[in-house]
Amino acid sequence: MQTRRTGHTATELQDGRVLVVGGSSTGNNPGDSPTNTTELYTASANSWRPGPNLGTARVAHTATLLENGNVLVVGGRGPAGEALSSAEIYNVDANQWTPASPIPLGARANHAAILLPSRKVLVAGGGNSELDGLDTAAIYDPNDDSWTNAGNMKVERNVLTLTLLDGGVVLAIGGFNRYGAETTAEVYDAKQPDAGWRLLGERMEDGRNGHASTLLPLGGILVTGSLEGSPGTVLKTVELFDPSSDSWTPQADMREARFLHTATALPSGEVLIAGGYSSPYAKPRASAEIFRRDGGWELIAPMASARVSHTATWLESGSVLMIGGSDGGVVLNTAERYVP
Repeated sequence: MQTRRTGHTATELQDGRVLVVGGSSTGNNPGDSPTNTTELYTASANSWRPGPNLGTARVAHTATLLENGNVLVVGGRGPAGEALSSAEIYNVDANQWTPASPIPLGARANHAAILLPSRKVLVAGGGNSELDGLDTAAIYDPNDDSWTNAGNMKVERNVLTLTLLDGGVVLAIGGFNRYGAETTAEVYDAKQPDAGWRLLGERMEDGRNGHASTLLPLGGILVTGSLEGSPGTVLKTVELFDPSSDSWTPQADMREARFLHTATALPSGEVLIAGGYSSPYAKPRASAEIFRRDGGWELIAPMASARVSHTATWLESGSVLMIGGSDGGVVLNTAERYVP
């Protein structure tokens, strides 16, 4: 890439290109300056070119591919390290950014966003500081550039994950707040928005912060890794959520403990895990491993660089694109691809 990036987003567009947005070239902490630059990757030519600049530099934001092929970017941290409420839309045909209505329920970074079957976008959680989380959620409608309150989650969640299940049901998993890493998860049913959020009765065995959540072909959600406690223990534990029973089942541990890693669903039904911290905010890993269909883990060839706070994007051309992140010493401008 032309710019070193960590805390950025990478979104595959409908034409197969990958849009990389924002991030920071110095680090992913509140005092680190974000960039307003973007880049576009074309896999067939293995080439990068500059994209149009954002209206506001941001890091730790979300980027969601809309049904019409455009991309919605929300929140993050701005040039002064402040949490942002602003939003922007990348118009693919015009190759330009336009302002969108800001999220009305508070500035946020390290939140989560997901496209619903209604073609609207649910944004939830995050935080306006590194010390606590938010419980607010809102839904963005691209048809009229409007936000609707989606009700408060039962628990404040910073650095949570959102996963879409069948029928428009979304599961919010883990995250942290002033009490530490959360063992809870809760459900939002987009078809019954007036019902609000429902906290699951069964908790995970471990608190999950900096974890990854991956939807499996049979409908379960695989949750991997975490940083739990203070100063913190990095976990290799894995749990599986069964939506038919709202229950959690421990799975075989990963070969290596990690958090702020990536997890990518492969067409084979397996899951690729890569990078992440091996100890609290130190010693990023270059290692990668695969969750096999028999429930076991297999270490594979490591990445060329250790990476944390990078992105991993499945390309429809048949590979996983790893972009940027930090190797523990410098922020990276390199990318590499894993071909199953």
